[in-house]
Amino acid sequence: MPVSLTMKNVTYDTYSVKGKTLADIAKSIKKSGPKDPNDKKKVAFLTTTALDAEITKGKYGADGKAKIDKKTGWYEVTYKIKSLKLILSPSVRCPKRSVSGLSPRAMVEWYRFYGAALLHEAEHVSKAKKESEKIAKEIDKLRGKGLADTEKDAQAMAEEDLKHVIHNYFFVERERLNDIHRKFDRSTHHGEKHGALLDTAIL
Repeated sequence: MPVSLTMKNVTYDTYSVKGKTLADIAKSIKKSGPKDPNDKKKVAFLTTTALDAEITKGKYGADGKAKIDKKTGWYEVTYKIKSLKLILSPSVRCPKRSVSGLSPRAMVEWYRFYGAALLHEAEHVSKAKKESEKIAKEIDKLRGKGLADTEKDAQAMAEEDLKHVIHNYFFVERERLNDIHRKFDRSTHHGEKHGALLDTAIL
């Protein structure tokens, strides 16, 4: 397929949390944690996925032979994508794993919660990748049209039209990734159903 998807390695952006108890840690998260853009609430972990297209670096060519418009006698050209790279850049904002001052039992719970949360965020990344692959297949089917009195001019117009079509389609459809994240968090209560809930009662 001419349109390819490259996913960069996940980057982890950490923030510090502190407290002598898990309840204190929870309060620290509510103060310093990232804000979910969908429900505006502070969360412990937040995955963001940016999808970009290298439109100017893409290669485009004629989709079949040029046609002659019967009314004008001008050349009518259709262009398709020969190669285009989409880049998915996932990032996870998360608390630093190392904390001090917790009891052994509380530390076990903290590590359990942390691991469950990371699994939830990994699922966010996986779902974003699958949706990006769908977008790549859809973009692959896009075409551009050009009509001019010379075939060369028609080709140039078709290429510019195709770039414009890709640009418009891409920047509308990439919002689908945010929809994927919102629906997943809603269905799992931000991973709480999968164990990403800190038991602050453990001392």
